[in-house]
Amino acid sequence: MRHNRITTLAAAGIFLSLAVPAASAGDAGGRAAPAVSRAEGPSVTLAAGEARELPRVICPSGQTSTGGGVRLTPDNGVFIRESSPGGTGWDVRVHNLSDGPRTVTPLVVCTSDPTITHQVGNLVSGDTAISGAGCPQGQVTAGGGAAAEHRNFLSLGEPSVAFWNARAKNTGFVRSGVIAFVRCSDRPHSLAGTSTLTPVPASQTRSAHAECPAGQVPTAGGGFGHPNVLHNASFPTATGWTIRATNTDSVQRSLGATVVCTSP
Repeated sequence: MRHNRITTLAAAGIFLSLAVPAASAGDAGGRAAPAVSRAEGPSVTLAAGEARELPRVICPSGQTSTGGGVRLTPDNGVFIRESSPGGTGWDVRVHNLSDGPRTVTPLVVCTSDPTITHQVGNLVSGDTAISGAGCPQGQVTAGGGAAAEHRNFLSLGEPSVAFWNARAKNTGFVRSGVIAFVRCSDRPHSLAGTSTLTPVPASQTRSAHAECPAGQVPTAGGGFGHPNVLHNASFPTATGWTIRATNTDSVQRSLGATVVCTSP
């Protein structure tokens, strides 16, 4: 079990250098572009009120994880507490706050890129807490994720060129926090986001989607919006990333999706 995972990783520190290599049309040194694949784990049905750590989804041999998430059916009522890289796979923890059963399916995006490194941010606590993890000098963001404890639910998973930001909203009574993770690469990656934010009325659930540039595939993704717009589902498609979230506020808010892409 991974119950003490956040506490164990919190002492790992954070890299703050944001220097990145220049993007190029092909891989440096004439090397072949890495393979990118997707895998999903077994679907799990959660009872009303149930919190669950899902089985880790493992990448194929010779590949490691850059992104991942979870699909949800029906598509509301479950909130994400963790969506983060674990070894060569992906870890997901969710909490069903609906009044009925929900089925969740964990997913992982994998790459054969041998330059991938794993960096860990600081554990940050608070009612609304933000953690960031940065790549070492010379690398760029290939993916990332976050983990939170208790009833802290993710409301931000947003990459920049060499950084991954994560935010969690505390909906309970136990003071806790969030920790961000970033997967970094020597190879060129691009970022894309939604061109028009999706309005989310009070107490409603909506989706947003970001597409990769033509000819590229997603390696990771997430979403952004107001701290009270909490993530229900986050998952890759063949050419982009979809985020689904619920506005727990009393006024209309907005939701955006973001995706990290590379040429396969």
